Amino acid sequence: MDNDSRKDGIVHSTLKSGEDLVVKDQWNREYRFKIVSFPAPTGLASEAVEVREDDSPGYVFNILSDLDTDPDHAKERLTRKIKRGLNRRHLKKREGKWEIGGRDMLRGRIEWNNDLSDTGYDRVFVIDGKRITVEEFGQMLGPYEGWHFQFRMKDCYDEDT
Repeated sequence: MDNDSRKDGIVHSTLKSGEDLVVKDQWNREYRFKIVSFPAPTGLASEAVEVREDDSPGYVFNILSDLDTDPDHAKERLTRKIKRGLNRRHLKKREGKWEIGGRDMLRGRIEWNNDLSDTGYDRVFVIDGKRITVEEFGQMLGPYEGWHFQFRMKDCYDEDT
């Protein structure tokens, strides 16, 4: 395991220490991940990080199991979560711009962003494995003016994230 001991804790890099996993979605597109399991204070944490040639943010999946969980069982659970996530689409592209898909729902995560070439914010959304700036996200909400919404934050270890 590739951990650096630091005064304030342990730093772990799935991309450096993970094992390779290739998964195809229902459209037969292939995705390459690095996956790893490691003990955490609350259980066995397992993580899958999509490997991309351009180092842009992509898919990330996490699960948390009991500490005594068989690592192969954790890997199977993580693989199922990856397949579920890859086979759900929330965005559609129309005239070169991303829109919210037919179910009027989005799932994704908030990521640190140090590329300010197309945004004024140091955070971006990653939805369907795609980097969406705060400005793009705001434009996607345009057609929903007057609608009500529910914005819920979820822990990355929740089963349905």
